[in-house]
Amino acid sequence: MGPDPGGQFEVGLPSDRAVLPGMRARGFGRVINISSGAAQTGGVIGPHYAASKAGLHGLTHGYASLLAKEGITVNAVAPSIIDTEMIIDHPKVNPAIVPVGRYGKPEEVAAVVAMVAQNGYLTGQTIFVNGGRYMI
Repeated sequence: MGPDPGGQFEVGLPSDRAVLPGMRARGFGRVINISSGAAQTGGVIGPHYAASKAGLHGLTHGYASLLAKEGITVNAVAPSIIDTEMIIDHPKVNPAIVPVGRYGKPEEVAAVVAMVAQNGYLTGQTIFVNGGRYMI
């Protein structure tokens, strides 16, 4: 059986085709998809955005199960209500909708991404960074 049984990665995203061969050759890699809490809640941007992020969760889980034995972990970080241009003037968004009472900071999301990148045992997971807006 070759490195791509069944050709699962032939139809993957262009970025996957660019990085997976090197990760597989080294027997090590970290794939961290940036998703959104909207995948679980519907969000405030719109159903098109929520659906695309939900699809990313499925892709994360599928790749994680296929690549774990090759030393490659695949996870997603799902921020919500982060102080960026995406929400700053949005009429449905204000700190009152977040249980911690404030917007998240990009640096807080970056810290979670760094933590996920350092952990070789964590795979197939979605880490929500949302101030308590969505709890599982």
